[in-house]
Amino acid sequence: MKAMRLVDIGKLELMEVDVPKVRDSEVLVKVRAAGVCHTDVHIRSGYIGGMNIKDLGFKLPYTPGHEMAGVVEEVGAEVQGFSKGDVVVVYPWIGDGTCYYCKVGEEHLCDNPRQLGIHVDGGFAEYVKIPHYRYLLKIRNLSPIDAAPLCCAGITSYRAVRKAGLDPSKTLVVVGAGGGLGTMAIQIAKAIGMAVIGVDVRDEALEAAKRAGADYVVDGRNSSVVEEIKRLADGRGADAVIDFTGSDKTLSTYPNALAKRGKYIIVGLYGGELRCPSAFAVLNEAEFIGSFIGNLADFIGVVNLAERGKVKPMVTKIMRLEEANEAIDNLEHGKVVGRQILVP
Repeated sequence: MKAMRLVDIGKLELMEVDVPKVRDSEVLVKVRAAGVCHTDVHIRSGYIGGMNIKDLGFKLPYTPGHEMAGVVEEVGAEVQGFSKGDVVVVYPWIGDGTCYYCKVGEEHLCDNPRQLGIHVDGGFAEYVKIPHYRYLLKIRNLSPIDAAPLCCAGITSYRAVRKAGLDPSKTLVVVGAGGGLGTMAIQIAKAIGMAVIGVDVRDEALEAAKRAGADYVVDGRNSSVVEEIKRLADGRGADAVIDFTGSDKTLSTYPNALAKRGKYIIVGLYGGELRCPSAFAVLNEAEFIGSFIGNLADFIGVVNLAERGKVKPMVTKIMRLEEANEAIDNLEHGKVVGRQILVP
């Protein structure tokens, strides 16, 4: 089968590899769609959040791609509830099943992760082996192309909005609002009934945030961006900010847009450093919260929302598997709004 493999840092190569064999509880899925994520940019560069991927346990060569949906091709003898031809979307954030976090249902935080497309072969290929059928969800109203971004952009946005813990009377700010995660977060928040302010730094991204349903959009290039957010948020500031960038610029700017008792949810792995005076956090009872992907319950939640038509990933470009490097280049150089999809 064809696969785009990371052989060495800097470039993926198209290779012919064996189709994986499955047994027991494993499932072979024929990939129909694979989303391209900023994590793929970091992986190809060799660094995630400033940390070397080899120090994080990555072993080359391997096949990236953690957003994937497709059709069941083959099942192991112990698989229940799935058969050849089922259309499925894949939960890729797999752990070893034995650590504390796996046992309490937070498998994405596993001490010894086995994440598809991150630590083991993923979806930038014609076929992918799923280690257990529990990581598959059948989809009925979604195409694989619309379902694939739910595996990362969808689940990550869903968990971040859930951590914000808002109700329809509150205001949420989404930083990086025009990207794949930002447009999903806006839709999820609007499905709950929140007021949403989208912030981005490109005209096309601001337009994407509008299309996703943001009540207001604010240009992050404007020197008065914090004052504008506060004005739109009843003069108090935002009840929560979700930062999908995580750069020095965003982490030094948008905490100042919080209302008292506001929550700042950090999702982006751009590598910035959070510096906050203790007096600011204490006197405002501000909360700074990290949010990393999501568990199986979060995945089920966002897929159910999408199946009911409440949210839909903003897919803006469909490319061939062989164009994976170009798709990653597009992300790296800020040429993308919404999500790019590779089709083997």
